[in-house]
Amino acid sequence: MLTMPRKADLSAKLLATFKQLISEGTLLPGARLPAEREMASNLNVSRGSLRQVLKMLEIMGVVSQRVGDGTYLNAAAPAILAEPMEFLILLDGISFEELMDSRQIVEPELAARAAARATPEQLATLRDSLLHMAESGDNHTRLIEEDLRFHQTIFQMADNRVCSIMFSIVHQSLHKLMEITSQMVDLEHTVKLHNRIYSAIRKGDPGEARARMSAHLIDAKGLLIRSSEAQAQSRLGDRLSRLSLRDPRRAK
Repeated sequence: MLTMPRKADLSAKLLATFKQLISEGTLLPGARLPAEREMASNLNVSRGSLRQVLKMLEIMGVVSQRVGDGTYLNAAAPAILAEPMEFLILLDGISFEELMDSRQIVEPELAARAAARATPEQLATLRDSLLHMAESGDNHTRLIEEDLRFHQTIFQMADNRVCSIMFSIVHQSLHKLMEITSQMVDLEHTVKLHNRIYSAIRKGDPGEARARMSAHLIDAKGLLIRSSEAQAQSRLGDRLSRLSLRDPRRAK
């Protein structure tokens, strides 16, 4: 007697099929997928099963569904990796300190490579980001956006797509933390550290760029530790308040 494949098995097979289509170049980034009815017929599966897998791929960032237009294969790798990376950080209990350590290990070398490979156009982008940081004033949201853009430009200058994708996601994971630490120091302090990195890259000095990036990250990690300690003390205070006991002698 024939047995029907379980839904989990079928979903896994459909996901494997999509991976194969992408790896062999049949599906290209940015391409529009065939209509749902046509795909289901060609793959010999129900539209319900296909729709479920397409929803999974959409959540993963692999595809995007546009109302009235169809389903497209995303071209941006960071969009595909961002959600799984976020879950990895949450499920494995990866700390902010570990994320900062990973930056300290890799980003100084990326800055050194940027100093050796930067194009005039990339230097202009880096300088533009720095100027916008300096003009952000009390707008911390804008400051953080330009801070992220500054570092992402350096990743692009280093000309290694793996590091660029991975560390852009690491930075996004630190976004909430940056909202706190950006308010712990003067804007002038933040701009000064970034300006030193920019100057070293503009001069084409890999050694100085490496050192300046390292100094910036050491400073940022110090802010992180101070922020974490302050948050821990705040949580402890709140918890003690909730667990407070009534002392009859205190009422006298």
